[in-house]
Amino acid sequence: MPRDAFAEGRHRGVCYAHAMRRGQGYGSADSEASLRALAGMGVRWISITPFGFQRTSDATEIRWGGQRIAESDDRLRAVTAQARALGLKVMLKPHIWLRPPAWPGSINHATDAAWAQWFAGYRAFILHYAALARGEGMDAFCIGNELQHASLRDREWRDVIAGVRGAYAGPITYGAAAEEVAGVPFWDAVDFIGVSAYFPLVAEGTPSPAALAGAWRPVSDRLRGLSARHGKRVVFTEIGYRSADFAAWRHWEIKGDAPVNLQAQAHAYAAFFESVWGEDWMGGAYFWKWFSHPGHSGPDSNDFEFEGKPAATVVAAAYRAEGAGRDVRAAVRAAAAAASLQSHPRASPAP
Repeated sequence: MPRDAFAEGRHRGVCYAHAMRRGQGYGSADSEASLRALAGMGVRWISITPFGFQRTSDATEIRWGGQRIAESDDRLRAVTAQARALGLKVMLKPHIWLRPPAWPGSINHATDAAWAQWFAGYRAFILHYAALARGEGMDAFCIGNELQHASLRDREWRDVIAGVRGAYAGPITYGAAAEEVAGVPFWDAVDFIGVSAYFPLVAEGTPSPAALAGAWRPVSDRLRGLSARHGKRVVFTEIGYRSADFAAWRHWEIKGDAPVNLQAQAHAYAAFFESVWGEDWMGGAYFWKWFSHPGHSGPDSNDFEFEGKPAATVVAAAYRAEGAGRDVRAAVRAAAAAASLQSHPRASPAP
């Protein structure tokens, strides 16, 4: 399998999530319909995600199932076959799940012995999925996601990477958290730099396009420097915004019952394409997220899903333009203008 992750250009990606509803998950007829909709939008890559489970941030055991979890090996194989039939490429991106408010970045251990136990379990978990990626001919593999304390353990990660390389011959990455990406010590050992690009941009309910563009400049400068230092392109292995007030600020502070703000989401998507997408260091993006059944979201939702919202129009315009070799910025501006007519912004005070 070739190691060039960008042989066909930037990754026009979406984080493709397994629906927990019976008959609507990975590999189902609904999944095929959902993937077909994405292909029609110009999407050419999806990431698919099985989970390992950790009880607490300082636990050393990772429980994972292969066939015993919702995103079973058979379902991962089936959704990969569905994607391939539609001309889509697949990145396998396993995650560790902890009960909120804990998250992978919370995982930490006080002793080297505890870290050794944790990495032994993590290595078995990730090598299982590396072998699955090889067996199904998946197009890229993400070795970890947002493990911001664990990622400082350089020696242990190089051991994991050596094992993954032995099991899987395609391009690999690691998906760093936004605050983690500059300090990952093993970027030289992977094929491209991955980051969950949830950078807080503007502390306004519905920031203007100019404000968003200005906020992206220092972020883009830092990522350009990171790319240049390591000689690798940067892929936003996750990026997304809730359709709520303050979408482009600290998403973890947005309340569950926040007012719906479709324009804030659409403008944040458009600002990414106008400010970042065309940069030479940019290797592509995966938008968080799209579920494996049609009709999973819509204009009444304030969550990250963008199906049925103006943001989907922006993504489709950008990805189709990129695929056709047209001006992405011009396509996005037109789509964002249309999105403004579909949504109703409100002025909101700072939180």
